Amino acid sequence: MKRSNIIRMPVYAQIKEAILQKLSSREWKFDQPLPSESKMAEDFGVSIGSVRHAVADLEDAGILVKRQGVGTFVRSYKGTGVWNRFQKFIRKDGRLPVFESKPIKFEIIPAPEEVAAKMKIVSGDPVIHILRAMSDNGVHTGVDESFLDLDTFRDLKIEDLEAVKGNLYKLYEEKLGIYIADVTDLLEFLIVDEALNKLTLLPLGSPMFVVTRQGRLLNKKTVELRYEHCTAVNYLLRI
Repeated sequence: MKRSNIIRMPVYAQIKEAILQKLSSREWKFDQPLPSESKMAEDFGVSIGSVRHAVADLEDAGILVKRQGVGTFVRSYKGTGVWNRFQKFIRKDGRLPVFESKPIKFEIIPAPEEVAAKMKIVSGDPVIHILRAMSDNGVHTGVDESFLDLDTFRDLKIEDLEAVKGNLYKLYEEKLGIYIADVTDLLEFLIVDEALNKLTLLPLGSPMFVVTRQGRLLNKKTVELRYEHCTAVNYLLRI
């Protein structure tokens, strides 16, 4: 008899996937508490220990948050002001920057080959292309370039970008109901050459950071590819 090659997921991992699926399908709403752990254990037919393990893992991943005496919720931007849990930059004096943005481009274009590969779509498929000039306390800091999945962000308008100031993830969630669950960041340190000077308007020869970010939904679909270009003159990166 041949041995099975099927790799069985631990029960708690299966519960994690089930929770993410219910949130992704909107069966469970982002702005409402999740069912209690005892209720989930009953509904899923598993031990409460497995549910607690799954919920704890999703808390550690920054997806869920427990509110004392209220319940467990999807971590939200509502009521958090300019807070951005994906923000990598801090000022050299230790303060958090308050970035603001001004849209330069908002267009639908065929996905370039590199963009398509990172977003796992077909090269030439339509994507939303956004370019924004970034500033901190009125001082130009660089540009932010984003490529967004057209089907996911079809309702996004340039007027939304003009009104949002800096935090796109807060806009995605509150205006469009789109929750970016996690990201992968690639950090680079570069010296501004002529091409980067033309793109970012940062001084030639000055140091800069580039953060290449892939943003994913709860169902792990990549819907955002983002290039954050920021001067390194007065900023540090948090690792």
